[in-house]
Amino acid sequence: MISDITIILLLYKTPSKLIKNFEVFKKFKVVVLDQSNDKNFKKKLTKILPNIKNYSITNQNNGYAKGINTLVKKVQTKYFFCTQADVNINKNSILELKKTIIRHKKNAIIAVPLLNKKKPNKLVKEIEVSRMIGATFFCEKKKFMKIGMFDENFFFYWEDIDLSRRIQKSNFKIYETQKSKAVHQNGNSSLSGYRTDLIRNKNFIFGELLYDYKGGKVKTIKILRKFAQNIFLLILNLVLLKFRSSNINLAKILGIIEFIIFIFKKYL
Repeated sequence: MISDITIILLLYKTPSKLIKNFEVFKKFKVVVLDQSNDKNFKKKLTKILPNIKNYSITNQNNGYAKGINTLVKKVQTKYFFCTQADVNINKNSILELKKTIIRHKKNAIIAVPLLNKKKPNKLVKEIEVSRMIGATFFCEKKKFMKIGMFDENFFFYWEDIDLSRRIQKSNFKIYETQKSKAVHQNGNSSLSGYRTDLIRNKNFIFGELLYDYKGGKVKTIKILRKFAQNIFLLILNLVLLKFRSSNINLAKILGIIEFIIFIFKKYL
């Protein structure tokens, strides 16, 4: 049941306390990419996961979309399960995802487990949904590649919503199943700090604008409004000595500028 499933793990400054969440994957094939060059975490993880087929570490953070695509290309099995350090899931839930894919083999590309911090949402057996959650999903490698994988122009944030939109426009569908349950503690898979705040917020607003642009909905007035709003809040928070808040405003300004440069490059 598990021989044709590979677990893919993309890590970045992963807190050591979360390593226990990976123990469930002991009998699975695993591929890992750590984009924070954490050699100590590698030593710890290889001790509890004996079936790691590939473990790459790099000090260059290429983002979530590109990192996941890189890992998927290394998968040698029919299916893969993508998850994060702050997700708790058991073996049976993973196998239920596989069963869901098999039941809808003609058009299912991704089966998504239910994610809730306290209780699973009420769900009648199995339903088709419009969106997947990029933090954790199960898929057949060939179909994931056929749909085009994640758009690597997204660093992280919005890449799963973008993929969901492309799936909706294709012959594939996304399903949730009641029998597969997971708990996701959002935002806890990486250590926090000013630099992390900067990276997250810059790429969130860039991703939001890129998503709107790809959907033909981005408007100049929205870009200008967001830019002016964050300039004002940056100055205000500096005056009030709210340095972490001002750092977030700076991140959003940089994200907007990065998007504008991205658009100019496309037309040059």
